[in-house]
Amino acid sequence: MDRNLGEHAFLDNGGAMGERIRAHDWSGHLLGPVSGWVPALRTGLAIVLGSAFPTFLAWGEGLTLFFNDAYLPMLGNKADTALGRPHPEVWHEVWPELAPYIRRVLDGESFFFENYAVTLERHGYPEQAWFTFSYSPLRDETGAVRGVICTVMEVTDKVQALARHKQAEERLALSLEASGNIGTWSYDLDSGATHVDERFARLFQVEAALAREGTELNRFTDMIHPEDRPRVLAAIDAAIRNETLYDIEYRIPQRSGVDVWVNARGKVFADPAGTAGNARRFAGIAVDISERKAQAEALRASEARAEADRQRLDVLLEAAPVGIFYVDRAGKLLSANAANNAIWGAYPQSQAVEEYGLWKGWHIDGPLAGQALAAHEWPVARVLAGRESDAGVFEIEPFDIPGLRRTVLVRAAVLRDAGGAITGAVAAHMDITPQVAAEKALKESEGRFRAIANVIPQMVWSTHVATGVTYLNERWQAFTGVPTAELANGAWYDAVHPDDQPELDRRWEHSRTAGLPFEFEHRLRHHSGQYRWVLSRALPFADAHGKLTDWMGTLTDIHAQKTGEAELRAQARRKDEFLAMLAHELRNPLAPISNAAQLLGMPGLDERRLRQSSEIIARQVRHMTELVDDLLDVSRVTRGLVQLDRTLVDVGAVVAGAVEQARPLVEARGHTLELHLDAGGWVDGDRTRLVQVVSNLLNNAAKYTPQGGRIALQVARSAGQVTISVRDNGIGIGPDVLPQVFDLFTQAERTPDRTQGGLGLGLALVKSLVQLHGGSVRAESAGLGQGSRFSVSLALARQDDAAPAQAQSALADVATAAGRARILIVDDNLDAAQSLGEVLRAFGHAVASAASSREALDLAAHDWPQVFVLDIGLPDIDGYELVRRLRTLQDGRPALYLALTGYGQAHDRVLSRSAGFDHHFVKPVDLRALVAVIDGIGAAP
Repeated sequence: MDRNLGEHAFLDNGGAMGERIRAHDWSGHLLGPVSGWVPALRTGLAIVLGSAFPTFLAWGEGLTLFFNDAYLPMLGNKADTALGRPHPEVWHEVWPELAPYIRRVLDGESFFFENYAVTLERHGYPEQAWFTFSYSPLRDETGAVRGVICTVMEVTDKVQALARHKQAEERLALSLEASGNIGTWSYDLDSGATHVDERFARLFQVEAALAREGTELNRFTDMIHPEDRPRVLAAIDAAIRNETLYDIEYRIPQRSGVDVWVNARGKVFADPAGTAGNARRFAGIAVDISERKAQAEALRASEARAEADRQRLDVLLEAAPVGIFYVDRAGKLLSANAANNAIWGAYPQSQAVEEYGLWKGWHIDGPLAGQALAAHEWPVARVLAGRESDAGVFEIEPFDIPGLRRTVLVRAAVLRDAGGAITGAVAAHMDITPQVAAEKALKESEGRFRAIANVIPQMVWSTHVATGVTYLNERWQAFTGVPTAELANGAWYDAVHPDDQPELDRRWEHSRTAGLPFEFEHRLRHHSGQYRWVLSRALPFADAHGKLTDWMGTLTDIHAQKTGEAELRAQARRKDEFLAMLAHELRNPLAPISNAAQLLGMPGLDERRLRQSSEIIARQVRHMTELVDDLLDVSRVTRGLVQLDRTLVDVGAVVAGAVEQARPLVEARGHTLELHLDAGGWVDGDRTRLVQVVSNLLNNAAKYTPQGGRIALQVARSAGQVTISVRDNGIGIGPDVLPQVFDLFTQAERTPDRTQGGLGLGLALVKSLVQLHGGSVRAESAGLGQGSRFSVSLALARQDDAAPAQAQSALADVATAAGRARILIVDDNLDAAQSLGEVLRAFGHAVASAASSREALDLAAHDWPQVFVLDIGLPDIDGYELVRRLRTLQDGRPALYLALTGYGQAHDRVLSRSAGFDHHFVKPVDLRALVAVIDGIGAAP
């Protein structure tokens, strides 16, 4: 015998699946070729393939899936690809439910489940199905569990039929309740328990609660009239023994002395397949027919009452909401109730099945959808041909309303006589046109929703709590540039800015667990690559039991609004900084003016001090005038009120004038100014304004470069333009400030040493004046601490070289005199220090001054003062750090530390107090308060 044939012998009776396994290429599979499969796997497969029931085998650690032909219908669309794949992959949608049981089977347990409900996706969409199955471990020759064998039967139709059966019973109960005089009874043939409803209990004068709980049958038979009891018991015995219909009339004596006549009908029933125990019951109804009996006399009257009773039953049939008609064995129409006539109209008197071709009906579903029903395709014709029952949903045209279409659910059942021969059939028709129309309207509504969702500017989404994203509108792909399928599979989350993801997760988890509306602003990557701000909102939806099932939400692009708010906040911040700096700049000159004015009011003022005071006032007034001029200048330029006095201007002369104006500040800060005048030239412009532009750039560089820095001014020409650039190695410009550096009131971070920081107007004025000249200005910086470069480009009027002019300046020292208290004033504004010193000397104090923090530290080290009057905004070390260092040097010696500054806001006072100052004074100082604090120390010179 061929060895290969022997190795595959266990597949011989395996049907189509056996052939598929034999033909499958297993060489690349984890299990390897069939020749290497272990005996336990071969034996298990032989069992599975030979089973007549749907059975599968999951083998090994990977739970490789095998199954027989009977199992194929359960796989649906998965049937072609399931063989040899891991069970968790094939049934991934139910794996979380089944995994615990399969693991326990692999541990050696067995399980049996009946009517187990799961949601499958075997046809490409979720559907609920019910199964009865058993799990058993598959062991090898050593007894070790190597796999799982499962025999499974789909019972979806049965479960749904039971549900319909239950509904039918409920409808029957309602009908009986409406009748008022029909009671029901049920006798369990296994347990002997009898259960009746309240109406039946009333007939037999038994307590309703006892009747519902169940009692013995003889409790009721004993109540029957003694003359009728033997006949009733015999009828009951015959009906149970022969399973024939039970139909009998008898009397029940009442306490009132009047007998109640009852017509009892019933038969033996078996519970529907699949219910617990599949019990057999003798059950039926009991109708109070006393009234009918009372109206008749003898046998004829009794028959009349029975006919009346049957007529009442017919009335119930007529009142039924379902259309019903009967036919005989040949298919002849015998009768139809009113509901049936309302659906179909007046039936033609069909004499046989062949005449059903006159009934106009069309298939709705399946491959025959849209085709007309042939005579033998109607459910009633099918049951007459041999089926016990048949059903279908069809579209019909009533006989008396041509062109009208109705959708009906048709069910038919065969009628048999006592011997089981077919006597006819009954068919029920239910008009479900409204339900179908509602479903159609729902689909149309969903279509309209999708259309609206794709039109609105928001991104719309919905998600199911169990299955994930269920819908994304077209806006998602248009916004992100990512295909909708990828977005639904999780790419939407990758588009959220990484910095926003943790907070998004936290808020979503809170809303999800609490069932609360969700709202969060975050950034989402646009298809351009830019992150844009969006407002994400979502609402939860719950089912009829309050269980959360779905979420629906939108994302709205609020980038313009968000950035607009940020710009408004930035403008407000710049305004506040400008006002604070304006207050500082105005207080600085006011302080020496106030001091000088108070000095002028003192008696005995000599000529020298009078001249010094007037010179101080004049200088500071000029400084304030320059500040006001700057403000007015910016106002005029921004409003277009400036008229340029245009003429041919030598660029070299402009540079020379600007250097001359800026040199005092440059030298005061100890900077090195490098000039690179590679080329000159002439431009058409206003010389004064151009000098103002370049000097502003130089002054700006000097202000924002620490002491001892380097500033380079360069003039170069190219392509008919001359470019004047100012480069420094100062504090640089951060990337967040650089785009707004030429805006009004824009400044770098305000630090205490900015005593000459200006008002944030200079660069805005530069840009406006350069634009008036038809030129351009640009700012560059590699970042904070990397220095800055500002360039002004102007069109050349005529090329010519010119040399820059040179300028020089010197600083003056301030002498001190002896007094009653030793005071050290530290202020880089020489006029302010000098004027305040003169006033304090007039009060008899010994005053020394220093223009920088380092100079102050040197003076204090040689001659320790009793009072320190310190400006906050010092050029080298600010006043906060200076007071800390002085307190370190104090070494037990007495000292009073007074802050004197142009910064007077609340947080400035908090900062000075925390740094170590004893008092905080704002320029111009209240001399009385200052002198009172100094005099309060009680020190002598």
